[in-house]
Amino acid sequence: MAFIELKEVFYRYPESEEWVLKGVNLSVGSERVVITGRTGSGKTTLLRVMSGVALKVYGGELRGEVLIDGRVAYVPQEFDLYILMPTPREELTYILSAQNLGLNDVEVRIREISELLGIKELLDRRVVKLSMGERQRVAIASAIALNPEILMLDEPFAHIDPKGAVDLVRLLSNLGVSTLVISEHKLRYLANIIDRVVVLRDGTVVYSGSLEGAPKDPDIEWPLSMLRW
Repeated sequence: MAFIELKEVFYRYPESEEWVLKGVNLSVGSERVVITGRTGSGKTTLLRVMSGVALKVYGGELRGEVLIDGRVAYVPQEFDLYILMPTPREELTYILSAQNLGLNDVEVRIREISELLGIKELLDRRVVKLSMGERQRVAIASAIALNPEILMLDEPFAHIDPKGAVDLVRLLSNLGVSTLVISEHKLRYLANIIDRVVVLRDGTVVYSGSLEGAPKDPDIEWPLSMLRW
């Protein structure tokens, strides 16, 4: 079973003297978890640490222990910057070919992934001509192409409209990834698919449990009347 465990984790970026994360203890297993909190609470940084990219990409200083057991795919908030190839088909081909798959296997996986993500009709279109919602699905398809056991998304609703957010939630609920971790403050979209809410405040976990029992920070968009829909 894939899992991530953080023990007394502190992290700060190279340009900062202040710790962004302060003594975080958190375990995530086969579940759907949303990490939430007001702007500046450390949500994005926590996801970077949990995915293993914090030190590799951003540098800085990490204290404590981070245990990652399982293949992780991370879709950042700036997903648009990480699509490297001109078309979705070329992007998926590049990722899958790097896994030493044969040409026929690559084509089969592209067909499977494009059907799962609903991007079959987008495969040969120029990425620059796609909407942000379409590009986001391509970015998630690229992550799924890595065959992850743990999928992480940072602020996935930041660049899409409400309809796109609802469509994305439907997509996420059907991906079949054992562990899903989402950093987001718009919880009204996620109420019916998440198992646990983790609330950050000033770089510290102040709550981990059910959505209904979470402290109602006014900067977080809670579901109306806290009802599942």
